[in-house]
Amino acid sequence: MTHVSYTTLHEKLDALLDELGVPEVDVSGLNPESAASLHAKVDALCAVHGGDPAGLAGDTLAQLHPKLDLLLTDHGGPATPDHPDSVASVKDKLDAISRQRTDGDA
Repeated sequence: MTHVSYTTLHEKLDALLDELGVPEVDVSGLNPESAASLHAKVDALCAVHGGDPAGLAGDTLAQLHPKLDLLLTDHGGPATPDHPDSVASVKDKLDAISRQRTDGDA
């Protein structure tokens, strides 16, 4: 199994944000190896899709899942993972979002 890192997640989020024409999200004041830096980018993705993640917690990897689910609501996606506080589980959801965008463009 391939090692999944925060860098991998940031790359996936950056690609999605770029596809949607979202200006670069400033995470310069955040530790790139933190859930907070990922939440900042996911919040920007949600905002572009008309979702409002403001009322959702944003401290852990597990708390990314409800926000990512906002992006998958109409398209189905991975069920709640067995280990929601893992980098791999977040990657699985980001992959599902990327697939839905690719399938939607086909």
